[in-house]
Amino acid sequence: MGNFQHKTEDKLIILYVLNKIKIGLSREQLAYIIVQNLQMRYMDIQVYIDQLVNDHLIREDRHNGSKLLITPEGTEMVEQLGSRIPEFTREMLSAFIKNNKSKIFKETRTEATYEEVSPNDYQVSLSLVENNINLMHLTLSCPDKAQALALCDQWKRHTQSIYASIIRSLVEGE
Repeated sequence: MGNFQHKTEDKLIILYVLNKIKIGLSREQLAYIIVQNLQMRYMDIQVYIDQLVNDHLIREDRHNGSKLLITPEGTEMVEQLGSRIPEFTREMLSAFIKNNKSKIFKETRTEATYEEVSPNDYQVSLSLVENNINLMHLTLSCPDKAQALALCDQWKRHTQSIYASIIRSLVEGE
C-alpha cells in the first residue's frame, strides 16, 4: 500500500510542476526540476510521464518540440489532491521554479522521443536545443521498439560526440 501511495505522490508532483510552470516542458526539463529537488529516479519519472499521458492527465505536444502540457483533467487532479504533496515539497519546487526559470529554459537540452507509426515502424525524433535554438533535429525510422529505445538512449548518453561527428562529416564530406 505504501508503494502505491508513493507512486501516486510522485505522479502528483509531476502534475504539480507542470501546473506551476504554466507552459510546456520537455521531458528533460521536467526531469531536471524534479531530480534537482527530490530523490526520484530519472527512469521512474519517464515511466510516470507515460502513465500520466495514457491517463489523459498530461499530453505530449509533438508539434511544439515535444512539450508536455497538463490537461484540464490534470489541473483538476492537482487542485483536488495537491495537498497530498507535503507542503515543504510544494514550497521547495515553487521556489526552485521561480529562482531557476531562465536556467531551465536557456540550457542545452537533449530530446529523444519515439512513437509507433505502424506495427513494424517506429519514428524516432532526436534533437539538440541550446538557448531555445534547435541546433539539430533528426527523424529516423526503426523497425522495432527495442531499436527505437536504443537510439534514444545512445543519443541521450552521447549527444555531443554524435553531434560533433555529424557536423564534421558534413563539413569534411566524409
